[in-house]
Amino acid sequence: MQSSIECYLDAYKAHMKSGNTYVLATSSMYNNCCLWSGKELNAVVDSMKDTMKESKYHKNFVVLTLMMPMFRVALRLIGQSDAPAPQQDNLTNAFGETFNEGNNTGKYASLLHTMYFAKLSEALIFRELNEAEDAAEEYFSVDRLVGLPPVMFFGKFYSGLVSFWVARETNDRKQVLTKWKWMKRGVACKDKIEKLSVSASTWNFENKLYLLQAEEQFCSRNFETAETLYDAAILSSKVHKFVNEEALANELAGHFYLETGRRNKSVHYFSRAFDKYNEWGAVSKASALTQNM
Repeated sequence: MQSSIECYLDAYKAHMKSGNTYVLATSSMYNNCCLWSGKELNAVVDSMKDTMKESKYHKNFVVLTLMMPMFRVALRLIGQSDAPAPQQDNLTNAFGETFNEGNNTGKYASLLHTMYFAKLSEALIFRELNEAEDAAEEYFSVDRLVGLPPVMFFGKFYSGLVSFWVARETNDRKQVLTKWKWMKRGVACKDKIEKLSVSASTWNFENKLYLLQAEEQFCSRNFETAETLYDAAILSSKVHKFVNEEALANELAGHFYLETGRRNKSVHYFSRAFDKYNEWGAVSKASALTQNM
């Protein structure tokens, strides 16, 4: 994954040299893949800024709209969520309309899909349960309408993690159907990642599958199996160089041990997550973890 995404950048540069500015979407794909495959975040943010600048210059407002949600997530991760976004004043699109991110998003299911994915992934990372649940509900409502290339599997991974989290937090007996709905969604996402792990790439999907399986077993209260799977997810993330997912796997393992009454053991995993988030460049997220250490 980490090496193959450079092909998107090569394709973008080649087409731009030939005068084909419609391939700005390729640069957007490159940036999003860099973000979710664990590239150093400050470099990712700089690359995103360059893509958005080019998009505005060439009046490609679809690409600009695709970039903005992920850009905001990246800024929050590095602790610059209050920083001003690239200026959008006096922009008009090909239809002669003033650029409005919200209006543009509403025209295309794929843009809504991107926006909801950005929201649910951000809420998962920053442990904002209500926001994660709301965004995931919206994400699933448009997911079936969108045909995405295999490289955009990140949505399945993160929405699966959110689904298991929401299911686990739905403990009221009156909400049995709600709990079952979220479990079913989580299992469906896990099954899709499992198919990709078998048919496409162990390198890219093995660690994600282990983490989804761990969360599923946590929900089902199979704690011994969950412990083994969390450790497998951490090791696989490390071996396959997904530093962001190594951080996430350590953090979710920490929450697992904390919620099952083993605080001392949880601190070990939270400390490792802290180190890995900092290595990724997500200093804001790392700082938020200190309350658990």
